[in-house]
Amino acid sequence: MKKTPTLFVLLPILIFTGFMGTMKPDFSFINVKVQTAPSNFQTPGENPVCVDCHSDLIESKNVHKPASDSCGTCHAVDIIDHSKNGARGLKLQKNVPALCFGCHKDIEEQFKVLKNVHKAVNVSKSCNNCHSPHSSDEKKLLQEEQKRLCLSCHDKEVSALGKKMINIKKLLETSKVIHPPAEKGCVVCHHPHGSTNNHNLISPFPTGNYAPAVRDTFALCWECHDSDLLEAEKTDAATNFRNGEQNLHFVHMNGKKSRSCVICHNVHASANEHLVEDKVKYGEWNLPIKYIPSAEGGSCFPGCHGIKTYAR
Repeated sequence: MKKTPTLFVLLPILIFTGFMGTMKPDFSFINVKVQTAPSNFQTPGENPVCVDCHSDLIESKNVHKPASDSCGTCHAVDIIDHSKNGARGLKLQKNVPALCFGCHKDIEEQFKVLKNVHKAVNVSKSCNNCHSPHSSDEKKLLQEEQKRLCLSCHDKEVSALGKKMINIKKLLETSKVIHPPAEKGCVVCHHPHGSTNNHNLISPFPTGNYAPAVRDTFALCWECHDSDLLEAEKTDAATNFRNGEQNLHFVHMNGKKSRSCVICHNVHASANEHLVEDKVKYGEWNLPIKYIPSAEGGSCFPGCHGIKTYAR
């Protein structure tokens, strides 16, 4: 005859005597990082503790490698606390961005030398403002399509470095002419993390209405445009802003008052052809441009000189 297991004999007695009421269950074996969990835990892809409930987090096209390898790479998973307190039981190993820098050392090194850091990096959810920590259908694990993501913040006036940046989304939606790089996406000209250049630009570009007429000063422009636009006094190809072969950009950007592009153009979008502004801030005065295009050129009658016409 088979012997009855001792536990089944003792269990009613323990319950009856109240002994079980004084015992505290020991769940310390699961209060550990997922990657160091006991052998009865399986890999995250099959892990009944995490993926059976949270599989949607890694179902997008591009999966963050730590999320596919092991939840415990980033989370200290306390199953008991998690069951009682929801996401508060999924503690991060470190705060973001320090957690992210554990793998992305190159990005950490960049931040040490950046002159300007994108404000989104230092507010709210930091890296997770723009990137999904688990998976995404977008490249770079972006939370959504790049341009739409940028405009989700730049849909209002934004204050930074003591200045106000205009509502870029509204400008793009209401303008007649869009600068092709701005149409394509913000990262064509701006670095999303930060930059040693003004306005987080990928290459140098000056601030203010005047700047030395030197190629390196306007390096950003030469990412797309021919530098003869600045340097060639005569041209028949570098620019359409010319009177015959006289390069009128050269005229405006050289000499004692070397004007910057922004004294006439909006670098994002405008209601006028060739991104010419209606008015430009000049000290306390909104200087009018009064530009009128024509088939072969155009005319302008700004506050700085009388009416002038040009034809190619």
